[in-house]
Order: sequence, then C-alpha cells, then structure tokens
Amino acid sequence: MKSYRLVVHQNGRLIGHFETSGRNALEDVCVARAIFGVTGGYQCELQVSDCERRMLESGPEGMKILMSERCFRPMTSAL
Repeated sequence: MKSYRLVVHQNGRLIGHFETSGRNALEDVCVARAIFGVTGGYQCELQVSDCERRMLESGPEGMKILMSERCFRPMTSAL
C-alpha cells in the first residue's frame, strides 16, 4: 500500500510534514496540500512511498522485525 508525505516549507523554513496511508490517502494529501496555498509563502513537496527498509533479527524463535522505515521519493507525476 502506498503512503504519501506532504513536506511544507514557508519562506524557505521547514514547517513540518503530513503523512497518510490507506484507501483515500492520495485524495487526503491533496486536500492537505490545498490548505497551504501559494499565498503566505508556502512551498509544498509531495512524496510517495511504496517500499520500506526493515531491520531483522534471526533467532531460535524465528525472524523478528526490529525496525521498519518507509522510503519516500518525490512524486513526479502531475495530479
């Protein structure tokens, strides 16, 4: 399942990011992006994740996931 991240800057300063996943994730992130219009000096970067890195441990009980991290990349297609 894809996840989306919206990274928000204002006048070159990082404000924060919004991440979402699920059935309506792309629609939800587009709504969030619309809140930050060009007015007010906001710049938004839309990123998508369709894979993740995992750190695994192998032991007598089997494999265990110790950590997982989504891998985001800039979304290049037009919405």
